Formats: sequence, C-alpha cells, structure tokens
Amino acid sequence: MASKILVVDDEAHLRRVVSLYLQARHYDVETAENGLDAIHKVSVDRPDLIIADIGMPGLDGYELCSRLRRDTATRTIPFIFLTARDQDTDRIKARKIGSDDYLTKPCPLDQLAEHVETMIDRIEQAKKIPLDRIGLSGQLDEVNVLDLIQMLELDQKTGALVLSHGERTGTLYFKNGTIIDADIRSPKREEPLFVLLGWKAGRYLFLPDAVPERMPITASLAHLLFEDLRRLERRGEPMPVSDAPSVRSSSARSPVERVISRLEEVVRREQADHLSTADRHIARILVVGTLGTGKSELIQSLVDDLSSSRWAAVGADEVNREQHTDFGLVRLSSETILHLLSVRAEKRFRALWEQCLPAALGTILLINPSMEGELSHIQSFLKARQAVAPSLPLHALVVNAPQAPDLPGLAESDCSIGSLDDQPLRLTLLDRILEQWFNSHPVRA
Repeated sequence: MASKILVVDDEAHLRRVVSLYLQARHYDVETAENGLDAIHKVSVDRPDLIIADIGMPGLDGYELCSRLRRDTATRTIPFIFLTARDQDTDRIKARKIGSDDYLTKPCPLDQLAEHVETMIDRIEQAKKIPLDRIGLSGQLDEVNVLDLIQMLELDQKTGALVLSHGERTGTLYFKNGTIIDADIRSPKREEPLFVLLGWKAGRYLFLPDAVPERMPITASLAHLLFEDLRRLERRGEPMPVSDAPSVRSSSARSPVERVISRLEEVVRREQADHLSTADRHIARILVVGTLGTGKSELIQSLVDDLSSSRWAAVGADEVNREQHTDFGLVRLSSETILHLLSVRAEKRFRALWEQCLPAALGTILLINPSMEGELSHIQSFLKARQAVAPSLPLHALVVNAPQAPDLPGLAESDCSIGSLDDQPLRLTLLDRILEQWFNSHPVRA
C-alpha cells in the first residue's frame, strides 16, 4: 500500500508541482491550502507524513505542527517543514515544537524526494515493532530513573530504555542487565549523557530485545560517536612503536607495511595543509554496508591485520569479540591513528552519511547483491556520497556474487570481488582507497 503524504501550502502552484512529483514516485498525495484545512483532512484520513510551509494565512505551519503534537492521535505523524525561511531562529523553533525535518525553498524536487524516502523508510522500520513488544512505560514524575535502571539490572533485562524530556530524548541499551550503550539527542550536542539521570519530567518506555543496531541513528549520534573515539584515544596507553623508518625499498615491503606507510604519508600531507585541524593525526576510513553484510567482521580483521605489536582497540572499549563492533582504532605510529568506523547503508541513515562522509579519508563499501533490497540502499548511499563528498575515495567489496552490480556512481575499476576472509584482498581495499587519495592530492611543487 502506498504511503499517504499530506502537502500543506497556500501556494497552489507549489502544491501541484510537489504533488505530481511525489505521485510519480508512487506516493498517495493529498493537499491542503492552510493549517485549518490540514487539521480537517488529518482528522478524516490520517497521513503517514506531512510536508508543510510555515507562512500561511490563518493557522500557520508552526501552530499546525504544535496542535498535531499536542493531540495523542496525531503526535507521532512525521512532519517536514518546506519553507522559504532560512534563519537559525526558525530552525530552532521548528525543532522545539516537534518537526522531524526542515528544508528551505527553493528545494530541488529530487532532494525533497530523498528526505521523504528516508522518513518513510524510518516509519516502515518502526511499524515492524509489534505493540506487544513494548514493555513497561509511564511518566518520569512517577518513578526515579535510577530506580528504573536498578530494576532492569536486577531482572537482567535486554533491550532499550527510551526516555523523553521536552525536546530531548535519551536511550540506554541493556544486555542481560548491563548497560552496553547510550545516546542522547539534543540541540546541545555537547550535553553529557549522564544528564538524563536527573530528568524528573517526561516519559519512559522499555523495548525488550531492542539493540543499538536496530534503533534510528541521527547526525547527533554520529557526533557523539566521534567524541567517544577521541576520549578512547586519549585514555589508551599505546605500546611503544618505533618511528625509525625502514631502509627497505618500496618493492620489498610487505602489504601491511605498504598500507601503514601510505597512511602515515596521507596524515603528514594533511597536517601540512591544515595545521589547525584537530584531527590532523587521524586517518578515518568508513566501512559502509547494510545490516548483515559483515562490517563488524571486516573492522575486526583489519585491526588484526594492521595492529601487530601496536596498540589497538575494537568496539566501545577493549577488544571484546562477543560484542558488536562499531569502530576500530589502530595506532600506526606516534603520529598516526587509524579510525575504522562502521556506518549503516540503509536509506534511513542518510543523516549519519551527511555527518560522516565529509570527515573521512575514504570509504570501503560492502555489497551483497543476494540480500533483498540491497542494491536500492546502496544506490541511495552512492547518490548521497556524490552530493555530499563526490571526491571521497571509495572502493567496494562485492561478496556472494560472480560480478559487480551495475550501479550509477560505481565504476567497475572501483570494485573487488571476494571474501572477507581473504587478507590480501582486505589490504587491497585499503591500498586502492589510498591510491585514489594520492591521485587526487598530487604533491605541490
């Protein structure tokens, strides 16, 4: 069944253009000319998504969103503002009253469609959680957060405790009663996670068996992850690494030595070009793939390949192969640290792509064409990469297929076919990315 979208704007021409464009993409589109008209149509036929202008006569977009958020029957409908207002004050107000996205006119129709597709994909994922899977829920003013946590620990629960407090939300993830992960979403991205323990008002909800891999990820979570990486880096004590360069010729180097040497050279060049950059000692490579394509396994293997006697870390703390791996760290020398960061390739993670891609050195893309819906997600990622970071080096590893898929934005020369267990192939992935980087960053005369 096609998703229902309500487009609200007092400009008839815009309503028609947006409506026809989305209908051509198989959405069921209804229109309203102002906020009051929209309220009536929502009461008659609840849409899956609302796209609305702000400046409209009578009931404007702000009040429309506020009313919908105050009504228990409509408060969960995703809401996108499409407006000519481009001030930070408008964006902040839109976020505070509960909008999910904010686009400014003139907005390319293909960009609008991408944001709609991302939002609809998140809706479909949320619908997969049955109502009977929801555990305890209630008001925070009726229970102490610490008491909630202690109860989940004593009962050895596994799942996600979701807390809401005004415009902020926080999630604590438990595994057999132990907190294994946490995130907080707030306009103040520097806000520490422990502040949620002091929340005295709001709501709580526990989702049994939910794990971080299944929860929506936003750009703010990507920011927190980068901060966690830096904290781990500062906390870790590296094992001694000799900085003395080897006298061996380039042809005599092992594949591992070649990759390490090239990574160090990349960092030296970036340090010379960007002396004020905080990450000047860091080479960050993204490992991108959909759920189940082997991102964790590849990160763990590459850490093993490169670490040797060097200090390394996998996951959220020390090396622990029983937990899901989101990132790996390898100190290649006293001046160079490699970050391998896992990024989901499903369409609903576009906000994470936009945060991660510009800050990366390159991307390893894992593709398993035999997985249902895989190529559609990969194509969306490639399109986003072209828009956000078109020159970012990328090399794809295709598994469970005799040949690389034909995808726009992915050249045959940028694909390898094989297995994650093949160490020479794993190192080749890194080497190809570094080769692309050097080709696009020639030495200055």
